[in-house]
Amino acid sequence: MIGRSYKEIAEYDKSLFNFEKYLSILINIYGKEHYILIRAFNQIGLFYKNKGEYDKALYYYNEAIYIRSKTLIHDRKKHSWFIYNNIGNVYKYKGEYDRALIYLKKGLIISIEAKGENHNSVATSNNNIGNIYSLKGDYDEALYYYNKALAIRTKVLDENHSDMAYSYHDIGKLYTMKKEYDKALSNTKKALTIRQNVFGEHHPDVADSYISLGNIYESKKEYKFALINYQKALRIRRKVFGAYHPKVAVSNNDIANLYALQKEYKNSLLYYEKAIKANIKENQYLNRNVLLTTLSGKAKTYVSLYKESNNIDDLNQAITTYKKADTLINDIRQTFTTYQDKVAFAQKTKEVYQGAIQVQLFLYNTQKEQSILERAFYYAEKSKANTLKELLSEANAKSFTGLPNDVVVLEKELRIDKAFYQSKITDARSETTIDSSKITTYENKLFEINRRQDSLATILEKDYPRYFELTHENSIVSVTDIQNKLNERTTVVEFFTADSSTYVFTVSKDKMAVQEVSTPDLTGQIEQLREAITSQELSHYKTIAHELYTTLIHPIKDQFIGDELIIVPDGPLWHCNFELLLTQKDGSNNPTALSYLLKDYAITYANSGNLLFTKSRGEEPIEKRQECLAFSFSEGDQVTSTNTMSMATLRDIGGDLPGTREEIKAISDIIDGQYYFGSQAIETNFKKNAGQYTILHLALHGEVDNERPENSKLYFTKSKDTVEDNLLYSHELFALDIPAELTVLSACNTGTGKIAKGEGIMSLGSAFQYAGTKSLLLTRWEVSDQTTPQVMKYFYTNLKQGMNKAKALQQGKLQYLATADINRTQPFYWGAFYLVGDAAPMHFESTSLWYWILGLGCLGMLLWIGFWYRKRRI
Repeated sequence: MIGRSYKEIAEYDKSLFNFEKYLSILINIYGKEHYILIRAFNQIGLFYKNKGEYDKALYYYNEAIYIRSKTLIHDRKKHSWFIYNNIGNVYKYKGEYDRALIYLKKGLIISIEAKGENHNSVATSNNNIGNIYSLKGDYDEALYYYNKALAIRTKVLDENHSDMAYSYHDIGKLYTMKKEYDKALSNTKKALTIRQNVFGEHHPDVADSYISLGNIYESKKEYKFALINYQKALRIRRKVFGAYHPKVAVSNNDIANLYALQKEYKNSLLYYEKAIKANIKENQYLNRNVLLTTLSGKAKTYVSLYKESNNIDDLNQAITTYKKADTLINDIRQTFTTYQDKVAFAQKTKEVYQGAIQVQLFLYNTQKEQSILERAFYYAEKSKANTLKELLSEANAKSFTGLPNDVVVLEKELRIDKAFYQSKITDARSETTIDSSKITTYENKLFEINRRQDSLATILEKDYPRYFELTHENSIVSVTDIQNKLNERTTVVEFFTADSSTYVFTVSKDKMAVQEVSTPDLTGQIEQLREAITSQELSHYKTIAHELYTTLIHPIKDQFIGDELIIVPDGPLWHCNFELLLTQKDGSNNPTALSYLLKDYAITYANSGNLLFTKSRGEEPIEKRQECLAFSFSEGDQVTSTNTMSMATLRDIGGDLPGTREEIKAISDIIDGQYYFGSQAIETNFKKNAGQYTILHLALHGEVDNERPENSKLYFTKSKDTVEDNLLYSHELFALDIPAELTVLSACNTGTGKIAKGEGIMSLGSAFQYAGTKSLLLTRWEVSDQTTPQVMKYFYTNLKQGMNKAKALQQGKLQYLATADINRTQPFYWGAFYLVGDAAPMHFESTSLWYWILGLGCLGMLLWIGFWYRKRRI
């Protein structure tokens, strides 16, 4: 009780002293695995969380969970919800939001089971979940959980209870993010009043309220009031936590940023230095995410000083600070274990790399050294596709480091199980009547799988350090390495989009350059381009397509070598079909006569130069694979028999075929393989066979979920598979190994989706890359059943003739334009397809040798018969 009392008044050292005595006595009486120890471990964990020592906090929380798992009896569930809640909060402070949600939702489930729907513990869980969604930028979901918490607290608590203040405080923060400042002020001031009445002035919760008030006033540009509140918070935090604590560092960051906004750069730098000192204890940084904010802000302040003073020392300080930030980013990235957290972190670091590129170009303007441009290119590469790179590195490391087979099998089983329950949760939430108990069961299963994955990751890091090292390699391909692998016909064009400008890097065999172009409304222009294409408004299309060419390509065209381009897009440029940009102001209204960039260049797209030009260990195919696996969607009533057939058999089928089957028929004349359709075109058959073929061709229906890209899906048939649900979700592909050379997704919109800063487009196609596919043919809009078979036929014919994939697609589109019905020549009918990844030619099994052998054999037989006949006559 003394320990709890000291905790309430923020005397944390005295609190810890008493709780450690408490834990020691309990262990002496009950041993090390009695459930009564759970509270003591939890309270000590809370102490370290409040001190900002998060790894120590997690150690004690996990000890509590271990004891809970050993002594799980129903009436003790009510004593353990808070452990999961507290672990979730620790992961929140570590920036691992998706992981935090896993624990917070587990805590909510246990709390409801033990306490019922209307208990303050349930409100606490809901409120904490709301905090995570707020940090992830999902404000509607956050407000939903905040309101649930507030409704419960209003029922069961006094208006002046300290937990009511948490609700008002967090709702106030949310309205600040939504820029609804009156609502933000009202809620934040309510929270502050309650906290002052309950705790007095010198309490960390009161400091949190002052920080929120400061944020509101800063957003309203009322800097005087913002500074007053930030300084109040800093005084309280220093008094409560001492000089060295992450929250003290955060307060210094807030004040430093405020001074920078007012162009008081010297004061800004002073407080950033204070933030760094406050974040170090015993030569260790207490919170690396807070440090990253400090370094980013400090570097930007030096850049602002340089712009004002033109002093090269200020620029060099900015360069040095960005180098430190880059090293720190590498360290932080290794701590994330979930896909969603990796993507969220990539978005956060994009701004850092934008500043790092900018300072290198400032330096280049003064020194004109090629190495400076190469450093700028390095930062552009560091900002791209890191999550994809890490996932592919993990797959390669498994085979290269010789992990034991049972470990590899377990890791894959966990991935498959995780994908299964994620799909079940998604399906259950899409039902007309939602069964909350079913969802709870699935979420419990998912929680246990995540815990097992965490345990396995710990074992791998400890027992297989070489594996861990390979999965976290931070090497970036150099410009020289890229140039050594480029041929004389190809130029790499890499984009980096900033707020109102875009940096364009060009790399060819013997030179590189960078150009900054003004792009104040890039997203809007690209949306107009797509709208003009899909609505077939030719006049508007011609205008916007030429405008984008003038902005993006014309300034750098002189740097292009050869007739092939590898484009590395960024941000909204992932939605741009560069091959459809127009190089001239065309007067013609004949779509076949327009000046498409396609006519000059074969274009492919890449996630990053690093992924495209760095050869992965162990990527060579171990065993020979079959040629093509094809699936087509069926309405169910189009096919009367259960069937699968070889491509060779399909060639001989006459007559018209419905829908997507005509597309597969078109390519069956060119390549060999196996075709699944009708009731055999099911998810089970795909998963069973996908890893055995060089080419996958999926003529299915697709559905993109822009809000939750991991729930985008491909439909196989209308009917349900007896084993699967016939919906192949993006998240399921993470559990599959699909080492195909080429995957063609000719479903609608397979290459569209949400743009994640620093990662690119979160499309259905991207998920196949995560599964190991080297190159993808994707679509940017709905494709036509009438024209797609012809485009595909030209594409595969060109591939079979030995063209690389980029040239095969370019020529296939041009061949279509030259032969198509005049009513189907607009870009909508043929321009949706684009190629991502390795453009190398395909190696098909040649049958010509056998034809020669057979022909020569027949000729020899005829000659022998003729010779024998003549001999008989003689």
